[in-house]
Amino acid sequence: MRKAMIFLFLCVCLASSAGAAPVSPEITAQPGQVNPYKTRSELLMDAANYTGVFTPEQAAEVWAKGLEMRSAAMQYTVMTEQLKKEYAGQLDALRSNWVTGMSSPSVQGHMITKVNRADGTHAEISLKIETWAACSPSELYDAKLWLIREGEFWRIDRIWTDERLYPYTFYKP
Repeated sequence: MRKAMIFLFLCVCLASSAGAAPVSPEITAQPGQVNPYKTRSELLMDAANYTGVFTPEQAAEVWAKGLEMRSAAMQYTVMTEQLKKEYAGQLDALRSNWVTGMSSPSVQGHMITKVNRADGTHAEISLKIETWAACSPSELYDAKLWLIREGEFWRIDRIWTDERLYPYTFYKP
């Protein structure tokens, strides 16, 4: 995982130094003329397009870890461009601060139960997501991810979850 992160950092640096991405007007504006949080968000969201993981399983792990950490941003990083737009739109409509889930019950774990690699560019992964609360037994919910390969990276193209997982994902297909 550490090697992948270092490689991803290098890709971002190389892409930005090669002029691969246009410079946002927000970046070149004078201090005080723009919302720094908006600028930061746009830069981070754009950087996610230049980062990724190298296997479908890694994408599923990052997505599920995002559920556990209540981080929509982490989940966002392993999605295709189209799914990112859809997901961000749903989060914006909820006026979400990109913190997903709840403190109790919370997502406490996950397990990949099935991997189906149809070919070198498509995969399906089934997961069990475990929630836990101090006053109730843990529950398991199903999730399924459809992934595609974009260049060197694997990205989640479609998500299906048990409807009872919605409070943890804030996403409806």
